[in-house]
Amino acid sequence: MILEKGYVVNERYRIEETIGKGGMAVVYKASDIKLDRAVTLKVLKSEYIENEEFIKRFSTEARAAAGLAHTNIVNVYDVGNDGDIYYIVMEYIDGYTLKELIYEQAPLDNMLACDIASQIAEGLEAAHTNGITHRDIKPENILLTESGGRLVAKVTDFGIAKANTAESSQGDYMGSVHYFSPEQAKGENVDSRTDIYSLGIVLYEMVTGECPFEGKTPLDFAMKHIKEPIPDPRSVNPKVTRDIIDIIRLACAKEPRNRYEHAIDMADDLRDVMDKSFMSEDRADKKAPPISGGYADDMDEDDEDSELKRRERNVIITAVITGIAIILLITFGGKLLSRTLYGDTIKVPNFVGMSYDRACAKAERRGLTVEKEEIYQEDVDAGEVAQQEPDKGTRVEKGGVVTLYVSYGAGDIEVPDIVGMRRSVAEEELSNYGLAIGSVEYINSDKPVGEIVEQDPEAGEMVPADARINVRVSQGTAAEEVRVPNLRLRTREEASKILDDLGLNAKFIDAYSDTVPVDSVIDQGIPAETLVPIGSQIIVTLCKGEKEEQTEAPTEGKPAIIDIIEKPTKAPEPETEAPAPDEGGGSEKAPDEQAPVQSHSAQQEVVSIPVNPKGDLLKDSDNAVRVTAVKNGSEVVLKDITLSKDDFPFAVNDTSDGSTKYTVTVNGIVVYSDTK
Repeated sequence: MILEKGYVVNERYRIEETIGKGGMAVVYKASDIKLDRAVTLKVLKSEYIENEEFIKRFSTEARAAAGLAHTNIVNVYDVGNDGDIYYIVMEYIDGYTLKELIYEQAPLDNMLACDIASQIAEGLEAAHTNGITHRDIKPENILLTESGGRLVAKVTDFGIAKANTAESSQGDYMGSVHYFSPEQAKGENVDSRTDIYSLGIVLYEMVTGECPFEGKTPLDFAMKHIKEPIPDPRSVNPKVTRDIIDIIRLACAKEPRNRYEHAIDMADDLRDVMDKSFMSEDRADKKAPPISGGYADDMDEDDEDSELKRRERNVIITAVITGIAIILLITFGGKLLSRTLYGDTIKVPNFVGMSYDRACAKAERRGLTVEKEEIYQEDVDAGEVAQQEPDKGTRVEKGGVVTLYVSYGAGDIEVPDIVGMRRSVAEEELSNYGLAIGSVEYINSDKPVGEIVEQDPEAGEMVPADARINVRVSQGTAAEEVRVPNLRLRTREEASKILDDLGLNAKFIDAYSDTVPVDSVIDQGIPAETLVPIGSQIIVTLCKGEKEEQTEAPTEGKPAIIDIIEKPTKAPEPETEAPAPDEGGGSEKAPDEQAPVQSHSAQQEVVSIPVNPKGDLLKDSDNAVRVTAVKNGSEVVLKDITLSKDDFPFAVNDTSDGSTKYTVTVNGIVVYSDTK
C-alpha cells in the first residue's frame, strides 16, 4: 500500500512525497502538523503487517535509535501505528545518500573520504557506547547534508540493529552481502567490531569507486569475506595513501580481535591522516630550492674551507638538537607536572554560544559526557548553549558529565485548546508543545468532575516555550462528594491520574515495606469507599524499599515514629504481654480497653488538619513535620516526616468523632492545635 500525497497518518503526519522504498518499508517526506516541521516517515510495507516477526523487527529500529542523540546519527522522534500503518518518524535530512555521492564522484578525494568515514565512526561510537550494534553499515544507510560548507554524515536505518548483550542465532541479522563481516557470513555472534569491518569496506569503496569483493551468489561473497584478503586499493586508484590503506586493512581484519577495538580509535586515525595531509601541503609550499652543482664543486676547493663549513654545520646541528631538547623538556615536563598536580582530569572548555551539535563534538573530543537540558533564554538563539555546568576552566574526571543548557529561543508557541479535557489528558497534550500545567484551581461547575472548564492563557494565545498554563477544574456541584478509590499497589503515576480525574489532590510521602513493590502504594490516608468533598487531599504512602532496622527505641508510652502515615482508623498496636499490677495490687486496663480500634461509624466524619506554618519558620529543606492526634487518651502519630519548603502548605486528613485533639509541630514549634 502506497500512501498518497496529502494523506494524514494518526491525525498528525501529512504525506508530502515518496522518498524511496526499502526491503521492509516505504519512506516518505511528511509534515508534522503539530510542530510545523518536515520529517521522514518510514512505513512498514503492507505485505508484512500480518507477520509479527517483521513488525517486531521494524520496531527494533525505533527502539535501537530512539535513545541515541549524536550529530552523526539520524534522530528518531516518534514510533507508533495508525490501524495497519506501522510507522517511525525521523529527522528529515535534506540531502542524499553516500551511495549517490560514490556513484557520481568516485573515487573520492582522500581527505573527503577520511572526513566522511571519521564522522560515521563517531556516530557508531555513540551507538556502541549505548550498547547498540548497527549490523548493516553500507553507503545506502549513510545520509549526507551540507552544513557550513562541509558534508555532514548521518547514520540511519537501524532496522537490524540489536543490543550487544543479546544473543544471536545462527544466520540472524545477516546484513548486506557486499559489506557484511566474516563473522556475519559464518552466522556467528557479532559485536560492535562487525560495524568497524563494514566501515572499512565502505572506506575502500569511497577511495576506489568499487567494492573489494564481487560474486554471483551470497555464498560467493561469504567465502571471499571469510578467506580472501582485502585487495590493494592502489591497484584501482594509485592516489590512495599508505596511511589510508593501513586503516582499511586494520578495520577489515578477518578476526575481530585484530581490528580496531573501538570505532573512536578508527576515527582518531582518520583525523590524523587528515592533519598530516594538511601539514604536508603547507610544507610543500615552503620547500627550499634544490642544491646546485656549483655549490657541490665549491665544497672541494680546499680543506680549510671544507673544515670551516663542517664546523659551522656541527654548530647548527648542535643548536637544533639543543632547541629540540628544550622544547621536549618544556612540553613533556609540563605535561608531567600537570599530570602530577591534576591527575587524570580534564579542563572543561567554554561551550556557551556554540550550537549544541558543535558543543557535543567538542566535548566528545575532550573525553567528556554531555547531558542536555532545554531552557527558555530570550537572548540566545534556539539550539545554542545558553549556560553550562560546571563552568569553563573547572577540572573534572575523564568521562565526567557536563550539563549543557540549550535555548528554546525566543520564538512563541500557540497555546492549544485544553478546555473540556481531563487534567491528565491536558498535561500530555501540552507536553507535545513544550508547555506544562501551571496552577490548578477546583471550582463548582455543572461539568463532569475533573474536567477543565477554563484555561489561562486561552487557546490561540502566543506564549514562550517554557510557559505554564493555569487551569480551573470542575469539582462538580457545591454539595457533590466523591468516593475515595482503592489505590493500594498502584504506581505513583497511576494513583496521581486516578485522583486527578476525580478532582482529588494527592500528597505523596515515602515509607518502607517488605511486601509492596518499590514506588507502589502501601497505604492511603482516607480509606477506600469513604465519601469526601471534591478537592480533598489524600495522603498516599509509596514504598521506597525494604524496611530498615530501627536504631532507636520508641519513647515510652508513645508509638514508634516511622516514615509512614498511620491510618486514621488505626490506634497504636497493643502490647502482647500482660501489664504488671500497680502498687495498689490492682492491674491496669487490658490493652484492648486502652486503645480501642476506631471504626468509621455514622458519627465520624472526615476532618482536614492544615499544615501551613509562617514562611519565616521554614528552611529551604529538612523541615521536620509532626502531626499527632489524641484519641481516647492515647496519642497517635499521623505524620512524622522531613519536607522541603516547596511542600507547604498542605493538609492531613483523618476521621474524628468530634473529640480528637490535633497538634502540628514544624521544626519543634507548635503551629496548630485544635480539637475536632
